[in-house]
Amino acid sequence: MKKQFKSRLILLFGMLCLPLAMSAQKQEWHLQSRELDKVYGTGVTRAYAELLKGKTPTPVIVAVLDGGIDTLHEDLKANLWRNPKEKWGDQDLDGNGYKGDVFGWNFLGGPNGQVTNESSEYQRVYFKYKSLFENVQNETDVKKKDRQHYQSWLLSKSLLKKGDTAAPVDFRSKEVKDDYFNIKDRFYGNANLIGDPYFHGTHVAGIIGAERGNAVGMDGVAGAVKLMGVRVVPNGDEYDKDVALGIRYAVDNGAQIINMSFGKRVSPEREMVEEAIRYAEKKGVLIVNAAGNEGADVDSLPHYPTPFYMKGDKRASNMITVGASGSTEAGLVAAFSNYGDQTVDVFAPGVGIYATLPNNKYSPLSGTSMATPVVAGVAALLKSYYPNLTATQLKQIIEQTVTKIDFPVTLPKSGGKKVKMTELCRTGGVVNAYEAVKMAESMK
Repeated sequence: MKKQFKSRLILLFGMLCLPLAMSAQKQEWHLQSRELDKVYGTGVTRAYAELLKGKTPTPVIVAVLDGGIDTLHEDLKANLWRNPKEKWGDQDLDGNGYKGDVFGWNFLGGPNGQVTNESSEYQRVYFKYKSLFENVQNETDVKKKDRQHYQSWLLSKSLLKKGDTAAPVDFRSKEVKDDYFNIKDRFYGNANLIGDPYFHGTHVAGIIGAERGNAVGMDGVAGAVKLMGVRVVPNGDEYDKDVALGIRYAVDNGAQIINMSFGKRVSPEREMVEEAIRYAEKKGVLIVNAAGNEGADVDSLPHYPTPFYMKGDKRASNMITVGASGSTEAGLVAAFSNYGDQTVDVFAPGVGIYATLPNNKYSPLSGTSMATPVVAGVAALLKSYYPNLTATQLKQIIEQTVTKIDFPVTLPKSGGKKVKMTELCRTGGVVNAYEAVKMAESMK
């Protein structure tokens, strides 16, 4: 998934971040405010200084579903979630089925190795069903039980690129010893969160909850936070089953917020993921997911996971989908960000976000991958000071307190066309932590 950093913005697969070709700047503009600092940040710093001073927060568990986390990082290790009943080793002391899951769990691997590289989902789907569907002339010729797969195959065919080759017949990596199509076969993987491409998850984790006020590196959005690592995304597209089980693992082990900075255009086992989202919804867990980096309208070109359920017109009440914004009026909507006035809920800072990288390093990255943990961090901040807020209330507060954008913004990949912000997301605004804290206080 992650290739060499280049001197220009390049889109990376699966995980939604863009290496930023610029000198590292420790100015964390995403924490600043329009009123005090003249940038379209979140006002987090102002909220701490003016509204939360003297108040005592309660730690909130945030699960980072990603490519892994550097659990040794100087700015993260103090804020890592630690399974209170588990120890390192080949034992399952807490009886949850996952041996040695001290900091979380890795669904990409097995007893003898780690998964690093995987194909894109559209490749897996295209070659898996090619022999079944390549001669079909009309969808009515396809059995009803196969029509969803047929539609996925058609979409995959449209995405196929020159040079794409067939994935192995057994497309699941040999390191993962599971029955992929059986969601009940869930006890696989290992406890190692440090496996490529963990730089992405390390950056995401830092945005949410790098230790605040320690004079090291940078400050996370949320101070009272415990970061649970759940490794589900390799170099390539994530598997639906791993995502579904990752959500369930996070919920079952106490996560109150789940960050999902990844996505893909094809989701053949979408039901697995949807059922997991419903499970999180039932348990009152907020999910924050990235809109994607293709500069596309995801109302018409779906990006998975999606907040919409397959049957009916209902959408998940516990999901916030996030687009990426910049610091200035001229560059408010990131040129790479997906959008959609039905699917995308809010925009948040996602351009040049300075945060943690493996081996005690730091760097700015751009992407909806970065905007998403900004929102997850704001949700964790609210939950830590106002612990009785439910997932739906957190979503309500974050959406109702955005900084409304009342000037025309540039539509991504349109050649400069100007549109209203309400045409790009449901709320027409950028997340505002300062106003969100004020609203949470009033609801208390």
